[in-house]
Amino acid sequence: MKMGTIAVIAVYLAMQVIAQLYFKWGSALDGKWWRGFIGGNLFGFSSIWLLMHVYRSMNPNIALGICGGGAFLLSQIALAIVFKSNISVTQWGGVAAIFAGMILLTMGKGG
Repeated sequence: MKMGTIAVIAVYLAMQVIAQLYFKWGSALDGKWWRGFIGGNLFGFSSIWLLMHVYRSMNPNIALGICGGGAFLLSQIALAIVFKSNISVTQWGGVAAIFAGMILLTMGKGG
């Protein structure tokens, strides 16, 4: 994988995390719903352009596994930290299983 692709994936993941934080922020505070909705969509919607670049440079199944799974996992961790939500041991096991699945997906022989 090229360094450019890694950089695009990193920015995509960051934008997805920011989008989720905006969505949660907007839902948690009275009067902030529209700001959270607009902020989340600005980051979330525009990040799809980056995902399309990742699709262009690698197997789309692996790209989706890395980008979708990575965005999900990083968003879960960010939401837990920023909004101080508790994650149980079982839930951490789920996070680890998803991460393991992402590793296995990238190790497979794709077309």
